[in-house]
Amino acid sequence: MHRRRSLTLLGGAALALAAPAHAQPAAWPNAPIRIVTPTPVGVGSDAFTRLYAEFLGKSLKTTVIVENRPGAAGTLGTDAVAKAAPNGQTLLVSTSLPFTTAPYLLAKVPYNAQKDFVPIAQLYRGGSFVIAGPAFPGRTLKDLVAIAKKSPGTINYASYGPGSTAHLGIELLQDAAGIEMAHIPYKQSAVPDLMGGQVMIGWEPPVSALQNIRSGKVRALAYSGDARSPAMPDVPTLAESYPGLTMFTWVGVWAPADTPDAIVQRLQTAFASISKEPDLLKALIDAGSEPMATTQAQMRAEIEREAQAMSRLIKAKHITIN
Repeated sequence: MHRRRSLTLLGGAALALAAPAHAQPAAWPNAPIRIVTPTPVGVGSDAFTRLYAEFLGKSLKTTVIVENRPGAAGTLGTDAVAKAAPNGQTLLVSTSLPFTTAPYLLAKVPYNAQKDFVPIAQLYRGGSFVIAGPAFPGRTLKDLVAIAKKSPGTINYASYGPGSTAHLGIELLQDAAGIEMAHIPYKQSAVPDLMGGQVMIGWEPPVSALQNIRSGKVRALAYSGDARSPAMPDVPTLAESYPGLTMFTWVGVWAPADTPDAIVQRLQTAFASISKEPDLLKALIDAGSEPMATTQAQMRAEIEREAQAMSRLIKAKHITIN
């Protein structure tokens, strides 16, 4: 996630001799690699996690198994990786939320987001669509703001729950526009209820929004990226109305802390190669996402920036989850 206004989710023998605790096992990978994802099967980033797992298995010539461990704002699956042996056989593929948001939403998380993991790679990112169902009388973001200003609290919006990207995104929009809407938290996508008229407004990622926008079942009012989505170029960005208001969700890979440096580097090389696969690139673009190519240092810096921004927002809005 980026927030500009309020928010602008080396091996070798010498290394082995110098730091044997971080040396690469001679036959790594010597067992199936387990990718833990804190999302349910078929929800959110799960489909792309499985696609990356398939390519990783081919790249490293090993079996890669995806294990879904959802729950507790992503902290259950994340903690499972934090406590796994640091041997390169267990990885986390997740949005940044367990690192940048959950620590500020929950009274306590069972891992240390800064110390228990080593970042491997950012994989891809995507903005979200502000969408309206048939119960909403307007057709544009301007209409939404005008109606909300005229009748504060009469427009309701759905999120994936307190502290979710959808909740925080709408909070930023309300601050920027000076409006107030009623929050209706869901535990999953509210698109069916949005189409059915039970709620008026949603904040949805491309994977759940695009098909329904294209079919005319919902209307797209705005996109949260820093440029218009290539998948929906006629939809204006939030920043076109409120400069600097952008918000992304990105997905990355982490390993347990103390994973040998040589293994980390092999994983980084593998994911860098995978990110150039034509079939993967097409799938990402078709789904309204974009691949990322960042260094480990850039990934660490992005996590720190996002965590600071999320901390400020969550504290200012007094958002908590049990």
